[in-house]
Amino acid sequence: METWAIVAIVLGTSLITNLLTWFLTNRQLTHFDKRLERQLQAQREENKRERQQAVRSEPLLKLRVELAHMAAKGERVVDLAKSTGYRTYLESEYQAWLKTEQVPNELTEALDDWNTYMASGEFQQVLFMQYDMELVNRVDAIRAKYNLARHGMKITDWFSWLDEEAKEKIFEDIDQRIREAIDVIIGNRERIAEVQSEINKLLEKL
Repeated sequence: METWAIVAIVLGTSLITNLLTWFLTNRQLTHFDKRLERQLQAQREENKRERQQAVRSEPLLKLRVELAHMAAKGERVVDLAKSTGYRTYLESEYQAWLKTEQVPNELTEALDDWNTYMASGEFQQVLFMQYDMELVNRVDAIRAKYNLARHGMKITDWFSWLDEEAKEKIFEDIDQRIREAIDVIIGNRERIAEVQSEINKLLEKL
C-alpha cells in the first residue's frame, strides 16, 4: 500500500476517533449540565418551599404558644381561687381591706399578672399575624371569655364602697362572680384543646 494511503487512513481514523470522542464528551457534558440544572432547580424549589413553610408556620407556632401562655395564667387564678376559703378569709380580713382596698394574697398577684398580660397586647399582636380568619374568630372568642372571667375576678373593685349593712350581700355577689369566672375558665380548656388541634392540622398541611 502506498505511503500516502496509509497516512490518509491513519489521519482519517484519528479524525474519526477524535470526532467521536468529542461528540461523546460533549454529550456527557450536556447531560451533566442538564442534570446539574435539574438538581439546582429542585434545590431552589425546596428552599422556596421551606421558606414559605417557615413564614406560614411561624404565626401558627406563636399562636399555639400564646394560647398556652394565656391559659396557664388563667388556670393559676382558678387554682388559687379554688384553694382559698373566700368567705372566711374575707370576713377575717375585712377591716384591713377596707383601709387598703386590696386583697393581700397570692390571688391578687396572679390576677395582676393576668391583667398585665392581657392588657399588654402581646396576645393581640400574635392574633393579628394570623391569615386564617376562621381560626382568628375562634381564638378571639376564647380571649373574650377570658376577659369576661378576668373582670369577674376583680375583687378589689367591690371594697371601695363596701359598708357593714351591705356586707352580707356583697359576699354573696363576690362568691357568685368567682364561681362564674371559674366556670368560664374551665370551659375554655376544651375550646383551647380544639383550637390547638386545629393549629396542628394546619401546620401539617404546610
